[in-house]
Amino acid sequence: MVSERRNELIAEMCHRVHFIEKWGRGISLILSKEPDAGFSEAGSKFITTFKRKSYTEGAELSGKSSVKKGVESTGKGLVEGLAESQKQILQLVKDNPYISKKELSEIIGISTTAIDKNIVKLKKEGLLKRVGPAKGGHWEIVGG
Repeated sequence: MVSERRNELIAEMCHRVHFIEKWGRGISLILSKEPDAGFSEAGSKFITTFKRKSYTEGAELSGKSSVKKGVESTGKGLVEGLAESQKQILQLVKDNPYISKKELSEIIGISTTAIDKNIVKLKKEGLLKRVGPAKGGHWEIVGG
């Protein structure tokens, strides 16, 4: 693969102010810094793909184990008799009061409908409440 300058004037200016080290070194530089980068051809051009962990992937990796460890800190009497998913919801809300139902669903691994049902039960038990609008509001653990 060979670098092709798209705008000669901008490329020359970037070279003069040392934003560009050498002509044609971009691909090898990318591969040296990020070996997992993917390149795919699109006609005479190519597309570079960088993979990153999203917020929910990172939370999924650490969240499930920390949810189990942290449930006790919300109060033993508070969580007795609750389903595991309800305990996880409480812990995740405690960690991030602005978490969305979709994020809860992705981290816990259940549908958004199941999240809704669990939230209704937690509200009926007086353990959870929503403050503010659906967008821009936050969750509060009551009595925790």
